[in-house]
Amino acid sequence: MIRSKIMRVAATAALIAVTATVATPAMAMAGTVRLTGSTTVQPLAQSWASAFQARTPGTSVSVAGGGSGTGFKDAAKGLSIGMSSREKAATDGDAVMTEVARDALAIIVNPNNNVRSLSAAQVKGIYTGQYTTWKQVGGKTTKKFNASKPIVLAGRTGSSGTYEYFKADVLGGTRQSKRTKGYASNGMVRSKVASDKYAIGYVGMAFINKKVGAVRIDGKAPTKANALSGQYRWVRGLYFVNYPKYPIEGEAKSFLDFCLSPAGQAIASKTFLPLN
Repeated sequence: MIRSKIMRVAATAALIAVTATVATPAMAMAGTVRLTGSTTVQPLAQSWASAFQARTPGTSVSVAGGGSGTGFKDAAKGLSIGMSSREKAATDGDAVMTEVARDALAIIVNPNNNVRSLSAAQVKGIYTGQYTTWKQVGGKTTKKFNASKPIVLAGRTGSSGTYEYFKADVLGGTRQSKRTKGYASNGMVRSKVASDKYAIGYVGMAFINKKVGAVRIDGKAPTKANALSGQYRWVRGLYFVNYPKYPIEGEAKSFLDFCLSPAGQAIASKTFLPLN
């Protein structure tokens, strides 16, 4: 009988422990900071996480993508600090937005494509179906490139903050053409453009590399200098997201403070744009 009572007490204690673990938001657990959301913010958050963990032994910072929409959903449940590459929408309720860096949206093409300069109006025309071949926007036919070929549209899915920004600021609120293939991350868009010489895509500036070519917009290249000076037009904020019910505190607050510190902003300035 005594043994039975002991077993019941142990089982009750185990149940309480499991319940407590489930009920505690992951971002608030001692020694653990979790971030999910924007694939634009993701590589920057990973760099911050590595530097912060090196400075703060015993603290674990995990970073995962999924898109800005995922960041808002997880933050609303207290599962993580959300990451977003778009501003708050009416559907996001009382989300608290903390700007942590800035980024420029870049239009990219394949290295074999000889179209390296477009107007903002031409980019809108390409993604809304007004222009369907590269010849229509100044492309020249060469041995490596047939300008009469259709433009292959690569874009982001609806949960992406990059797509929401692109839709609002580039397309003027119009949806991208149904011909656009939506991808779940900036990296996937870049891979598509790198592998298809007739493709065009839009990504965060940090995703420009030697495998793709950055297009000048209205004569201005998407460089840090042009973005910081205001000469390049498509610049947006990058955010951490939480909800009042789940305040950023403890290790999560220490991590946020680090990201906003001079050391954290120096990391941001390597591939993104610092706040100051």
